[in-house]
Formats: sequence, C-alpha cells, structure tokens
Amino acid sequence: MKRLSKWFYLGSIVCGLVAGIILLFSALVLLVLSGILTDYAINLHYAGTSAIITCSLLLLTGCAAVLYACSIWALLLYKAWAIIQDGNATTTPEKAVGFVFIPFYQLYWIFKAWYGFARDCNSYTARHLIKAPKMKEGHFLAFCILFVCINVPYVAYLAGIPFIVMIAITSSQTIKAVNALLTR
Repeated sequence: MKRLSKWFYLGSIVCGLVAGIILLFSALVLLVLSGILTDYAINLHYAGTSAIITCSLLLLTGCAAVLYACSIWALLLYKAWAIIQDGNATTTPEKAVGFVFIPFYQLYWIFKAWYGFARDCNSYTARHLIKAPKMKEGHFLAFCILFVCINVPYVAYLAGIPFIVMIAITSSQTIKAVNALLTR
C-alpha cells in the first residue's frame, strides 16, 4: 500500500462536506426566495425555468460533493483497518466500511468502526513494538458521539460544525497512523 496523502484525504473529506453543505443550503435558500418552496409544498408554477434549473443544479452538485466526501472517508476507513490486520483485529476492512452504511445499525457500528479502530491500532502498535503516534481514543469516541448526534433531528444543527472539526481531527490521526505503520 502506498503512503496516504494527508492533503488529498483531508481536503476531499472536509472540503467536500463543507462545499456540499453550502451548495445544499444555497439551493434551499433559492427554493424559498423563488417561491418554489412555500409552506412545505413545492409550487413549480410560481417559479421561472431558470430558478428551477439553478436549484436542480445546486442540489445535484451539493449531493455529489457530499457523496464524494463520504466515499473518500469510507476509503480511508478501509485502508486504516487493512493495515492492522494481523489476526487480532476485531473486524475486517470490508465489515468496517460496509456496516457503516446500514441504516440505524450504523448508529451502533460507527463506534466499532472508528473508536474500535483507534483501540485496535493502539493495541497493534504495542503488540508489535512499533513506534507510531498513539491514537487519541477520546477524539474518536467524541467523533462517534457527534456522528450519532447529526442523525438526530434538531440536534444535528448544533452538532454539525463540531462534527466536521472532529472528522478532520480523527482523519488526520488516522492518516498519520497508517503512514507510520507503512514505514515500519
């Protein structure tokens, strides 16, 4: 496996999420301002064709940016679990990534996938006497809790920005750890 580019992974995940959220919010504002979205109902006969096309493009581009960020995040999770497979890991890379995308079950599995990775990585480095940066398990636990919070209506508004900060912190630690394990 090649070394992971910190700028590629962090840039793709954080910028993809932020850009997607901004684009989706812009689409929502345009939907309201153009009169398309009123009283939680879609009224296309009040809006012009250009407003409909612009909103559609903003929605599609925003969704594409968020999906791109999620796919890079899943790739990072896969590579992280793949590097510590020595027979003692608590899960496989395929399970770690695949089960995160199961609705409702993901609220439990995110703890196994990310917090479990931090714990297993620390155990792996101690077991093999590798000098690698120790994963800060508290950061990964906070990230998992925030992941659950962003799936709760109204709580998501409060947890959104801390979630993006924690995804950047945990992704950075994961990239450092994987690169350290690759150079052993």
